[in-house]
Amino acid sequence: MRYFDEYCEVHLDPSIAPCTWVFRTNEKICIRFGIHLSKNPDYGQIVYELNDGQGYCDVDRITTQTESVNENGFKMFSIVLPPIINGGGYRYKLGYVDTLGNEHTSKRSQFLFVCDEAPRSITEIPSEFLGYVNHQPLYGPKPKLAMTSSPNDWQARLFYSIIIDRFARSADNSRAGMSAVNYDPTSPHASHGGTIQGVIEQIDYLKSLGVSAIILSPVYVNAPDGYHGYHPIHLLMVDPRLGTLQCLRELVKKAHESNIAVILDVVNNHLADSINWEKYGSPVGGEFKYVQGDDSAVMPYPIEARNTFLFHGTEYTDMVNQRLFGFLEDWRTETTYVRELLIQHLKYWIAETDIDGFRYDSARHVGLDFWEPCVAEISRYASYLGKKQFLQIAEHAGSTHEEVIQYNSAKFTNFIDYPTYYTIKHSLNEDNHLRGLADYFCGFLPPSQRYHTAWQNNIMFLDNQDTTRIFHLFWSRLENIIEARIWLHFGLACLILGPQIPSIYQGTEQEFSGALGLYQKQDTREWIGHDCYVREDMFENSACVWQFGPINRKIFEPYDKNHQTFTLIKQLAKIRKRHPLIQRGKRTLLCSRSHELRCLLIHDNNDTQPLLVAINLGNNPVCEEAFTIPDCYGSFSDVDILITTGDGTFNIVEGGMRIKLQPFTFVLARLL
Repeated sequence: MRYFDEYCEVHLDPSIAPCTWVFRTNEKICIRFGIHLSKNPDYGQIVYELNDGQGYCDVDRITTQTESVNENGFKMFSIVLPPIINGGGYRYKLGYVDTLGNEHTSKRSQFLFVCDEAPRSITEIPSEFLGYVNHQPLYGPKPKLAMTSSPNDWQARLFYSIIIDRFARSADNSRAGMSAVNYDPTSPHASHGGTIQGVIEQIDYLKSLGVSAIILSPVYVNAPDGYHGYHPIHLLMVDPRLGTLQCLRELVKKAHESNIAVILDVVNNHLADSINWEKYGSPVGGEFKYVQGDDSAVMPYPIEARNTFLFHGTEYTDMVNQRLFGFLEDWRTETTYVRELLIQHLKYWIAETDIDGFRYDSARHVGLDFWEPCVAEISRYASYLGKKQFLQIAEHAGSTHEEVIQYNSAKFTNFIDYPTYYTIKHSLNEDNHLRGLADYFCGFLPPSQRYHTAWQNNIMFLDNQDTTRIFHLFWSRLENIIEARIWLHFGLACLILGPQIPSIYQGTEQEFSGALGLYQKQDTREWIGHDCYVREDMFENSACVWQFGPINRKIFEPYDKNHQTFTLIKQLAKIRKRHPLIQRGKRTLLCSRSHELRCLLIHDNNDTQPLLVAINLGNNPVCEEAFTIPDCYGSFSDVDILITTGDGTFNIVEGGMRIKLQPFTFVLARLL
């Protein structure tokens, strides 16, 4: 029994709620609880909210059956909830009516779901012998749907990072609040109702922008504070507030039909805060919060995770084995048992959804003793499925290349390039604010050490869900939004036409300008750093008040395809895809005068028509007529301007190249 207030609850019986909070459609949903005799209970009742996931909702109360009086002075009741279709769920409260006819209802609510697809145990995922790959036996689930081969043009693609909860609500918003996650559109710390179906309905928007690869935030069922997806409590189930497994399959299918690859963010480092550990310095050990009676806790899935010995306690303080942020449960990934469990869960998501890659969250907080066999095994499994260029992207947030390159032996296909991002961000404080961006575009920032698959294969970004938005960094340094937009367009040109794989974060195309902020905890009144203010809603949600005044507020119509920054990104993405030189060509600096005017040639040895770029990094207009292209690069009679971010142009005249550029302008042309 678990006792709280006047109630007691049968909570460790694996056949009833709340120990089991995921049921099959053919299973009875039984609840057993008791009321202390001192409260004079006449009969028990359950107050529930039902949502079938198809648009039908109901709020009702149902009378329980009386069972007995137990030895501790509690009158026991039981109830079987009305059946509900696959994909539905309940949120319920315990209650009773006393002998005077007064109703009483517990303040605390609990949830349960009906899902036929999600395995509750790793053993429910059939692992078959699939054959030999790289001379080693391969085991795993056979896919239940046709697999799509991997793209062979990752370098040409523009990536786009999505937090599902904040990207798009579906036209039918019936799944709002259908989760353990707190739903409150007024709070930047809670779910706002974005869904997988919402992403499906915006595929045309993404395609129009020029996006050809999306990175989806984790779809796991999350703890109450996990609107973002990074606090999982069930590793094998799609969170009902986001949709269903079938809905995720439909998203991948629709994306593939639009030539958009889908990368799924996954969490191998931790589970949500679930265990009460002994304080540091005390005897080692811990117990699940659910077992100890924590009102908001649940037992995690798969059921194999219900063992505290699979996690590191507070005695671990190093980067790899400590609890992330001090509260997320850190897997003992150094053990074979945990390693096999997590690898099997990764295979499950590939086989069930036909995704094209993984983004591995918190990669530097997991040891190489896990990553080396994991990456190798997922590569073999994906190759067996025909996905020979399946991406395995590591989110290693190290500030230097030396830190990140220490993970070379894992053989990730890509890293998210935080060191280069930090170099560019820090350069914004220099006299020539945009020099770091220009250095990146010109190819001056590769590290001296070699990455496993070359620096050019890494994913480059200017902002993401964990950083202050680049537009905020520009706007806060300038007098007005127009000047900030000039810098933004310059930066986007350097990013999308740069030497690495470019990735933008949802909202950049609509000039979102959020910043990292501070959040005051209600219980301790302590101020802590928070990233919720860089996770603004793409959809209309006037109920939420964002911090920091107008610089952190939206000034756009949702999904505006006519926005000038949207249009620029669309043009840049098209150019990158159409001109392989941008992806693989050599970048040769032809002119750099006072570090203000830069002229760069992008070329190869195959007689491909080279590309010429002119950049003005200064505060003054540039008008040059003496610039010439050395004869060794060929003879040219004209130029075809492909794009300019401002008032800039150049053309060939007798005696050289005439260049006119306004301050902070980027121009790209093809030499003819």
